[in-house]
Amino acid sequence: MPKETFFNLPQEKRTAIRQEAIAEFAAHPFNQASINRIVARSGIAKGSFYQYFADKKDLFLYLMQLAGEKKLEYMAPVMQQTDQHDFFSLLRELYVAGIRFARKHPEFAEISKRFMESKGTPLYEEVIANNMPTAYEFFETLLQQAIDRGDVRADIDVRMFAYLIASLNTLVLEYYSERVAQDYDEKMLTTVDKFIDFLRNGIGAPQAAMPPSQDRESFTAA
Repeated sequence: MPKETFFNLPQEKRTAIRQEAIAEFAAHPFNQASINRIVARSGIAKGSFYQYFADKKDLFLYLMQLAGEKKLEYMAPVMQQTDQHDFFSLLRELYVAGIRFARKHPEFAEISKRFMESKGTPLYEEVIANNMPTAYEFFETLLQQAIDRGDVRADIDVRMFAYLIASLNTLVLEYYSERVAQDYDEKMLTTVDKFIDFLRNGIGAPQAAMPPSQDRESFTAA
């Protein structure tokens, strides 16, 4: 994460560095992104960069954190209305919120896509290892609430399925970007709906019948 000296910079300078870094990592994979280009475009000396960040990875992880915080702003309204959705509808609404985030912040979406393409690298493994436990806990909570409401079968292993769903979410994104389309837009909901159908038919309580696909709410950009 940034050093204190970065946060002591004037806001205009911090913003310039962030914007140039976002543009660089959106345009290039991590290994090809250039600190030289970032500092040249943001108007700082290369030596100054290392007063603000330990290295390129430190800067990248900071941008990933910013992207996560911004994406959460789109998802928070959905999470504040969990009582208005069953588990499966809630999961779909979270995907819709993620698509809206990607449409409003295409450079962050591009960084995320490039990151997903780096699967197997040490950086990818580090980021996943640091973030997945939070996802597991999140889905454990949602699944337990869903069981209490009668949306999900009471006999499932909550911990195991929380792990599986969190992991499958990542695989759904990988599948879509590799096999379907490069842009995260409303077309992605076709893939998402197939995934949610799979979950509903596997762990849904008997009364949680799948509504006809033509009756589902279509995507509407915010």
